[in-house]
Amino acid sequence: MTNPSRMILASTGLQSLDYLVVLVYLIGVLGAGWYFSRSQTKTDEFFVAKRQMPWMAVGLSIIATMLSTVSYLATPGEVIRHGLALAIGWLAIPLCFVVVNFLWIPFFMRLQVTSIYEYLEPRFGLATRWLAVFLFVAILRLFWMATIVLTAARAVAQITHESILAFLPVEMTLNQWTLVVLFSVGVLSTFYTMLGGIKAVIWTDVVQCVVLFLGVVLTLSFVAARTGTGPFDWWQTTTSSEGEGHRFPAIFSFDITTRNVLLFTILHTVTWYSCTFIADQVAVQRYLTTTSVRAAIRGNVVNFVGDFFMMSLLAVCGMALLSYYLDPRFQTEIIKGVIDPRNEAVADKVFPHFIAYGLPLGISGIVVAALFAVAMSSLDSGVNSVSAVLTVDVFQRLNGMLSDRDSLRLAKMLTLIVGLGCTLLAWGMSLLPEHYNIIGITARTFNCALGPLASLFFVGMFFRHVGQRAVIIGAVTGLVTAVSSAWWVELRWILGLTKYIQLSDAVNHLSGPTPFLITPLAVVVSVGLSWIMGFIFPCTNPDEVDRLLWRSLARREES
Repeated sequence: MTNPSRMILASTGLQSLDYLVVLVYLIGVLGAGWYFSRSQTKTDEFFVAKRQMPWMAVGLSIIATMLSTVSYLATPGEVIRHGLALAIGWLAIPLCFVVVNFLWIPFFMRLQVTSIYEYLEPRFGLATRWLAVFLFVAILRLFWMATIVLTAARAVAQITHESILAFLPVEMTLNQWTLVVLFSVGVLSTFYTMLGGIKAVIWTDVVQCVVLFLGVVLTLSFVAARTGTGPFDWWQTTTSSEGEGHRFPAIFSFDITTRNVLLFTILHTVTWYSCTFIADQVAVQRYLTTTSVRAAIRGNVVNFVGDFFMMSLLAVCGMALLSYYLDPRFQTEIIKGVIDPRNEAVADKVFPHFIAYGLPLGISGIVVAALFAVAMSSLDSGVNSVSAVLTVDVFQRLNGMLSDRDSLRLAKMLTLIVGLGCTLLAWGMSLLPEHYNIIGITARTFNCALGPLASLFFVGMFFRHVGQRAVIIGAVTGLVTAVSSAWWVELRWILGLTKYIQLSDAVNHLSGPTPFLITPLAVVVSVGLSWIMGFIFPCTNPDEVDRLLWRSLARREES
């Protein structure tokens, strides 16, 4: 017999009202891009908004930007598939906050740059600056943005495919509809970012941040209402040792292939946040739009408090959805033939499935808008930041005589090219076979560049004796370490070091280092080797670089 509460609260897929909610949201985003495009005359306005953005807006913008569909969908999926190890690792976020607030922000705010990679040329040399640009553009952010577009498209397509067929004049398979959504998200985000620049990005991110919070809170509310359970029940199910959920994670292990170890996830959290806010133009550029160090620090308080709260809610969302789909009253096929939410093929699809079939009319539309929001807030920020880096570090560096009008025109053209390029890359990635969950694939692709990129700045700030050759050797070796760690099993198979003939057999039976150690290992190797090589390839002008060290810049009073 059908549960009465299910009949009252559950939807049968998205309806006209849901699509109306999404349409209103998308029109509003485009309107913001057009509104902020009217007053632009210089690239300084397009990339850093004349350094006059309110700190509260900047803080909320960073939350929406750095969250992305990767975290919004992957965090519940990670909890459902692997348990709470990653979520508990976020307890280290307060330590990361201290590092960013008191070490990184004062330093970068007093540099007064548009691209943070400008710093590396006077500190080390042009080769180091361009190495950083390559790591940021070609590995870290292009793959990041493509992954965001792809994960958002797959989630939205999964939610809307069944119901959208009633509105379309032609039949479409799920894969065909996924491509339509993919190109829609990519083109729309690129268009309003090209129009409005960083102002449009930040103010739309503020709205998107609110929509994101609303989406996860509504999900938790309806799971609780329909099941009659709460966080304590969800915790018990998730940490159950009786086969329903997952055992509570180990604190420490000597086996680095063990995924769910608290020490590994804590190290991942500390290094990811510390490296992101020292070396990622997407993150640091937000602070550069504020009026002062104090304003940037206030924005960072908003960012870290909001981010910690949001990630905690997403972890609870994962526990709630695991409990919901393990409850015999609500078990259903998530994909054809699979009802177990812990199955590796469906863990990342559980949240989208609930949005489509577990939420009531109108509410599903709000949460779908949240998925669009989280994708576009990351894509717009990434596109704007990559365009800033290419404009400042490549084209203006090679041709410093560009006029304000020409520079702005170049910036907008690069925004269009980068945005469409990421969309095409996402389409290419959609053709690859799915095996790893979202958390695993992010650590194994673009995050490989994060540790080596951060090492360039850390070494430049604190190690006076290190020269350009030394820091490049360290960063490149760190990148090789990260890639080798991430693709350990596949590399062993390519080199013929396994007994398995088929790659799929090797992947299914062998384990490489946990993805949570990829960034920490890369940081240790990059920084440690740079420090050692600095005695072989020392800085040739140590007296001149004194003014570029952390102790000189971060402690300098604001003018």
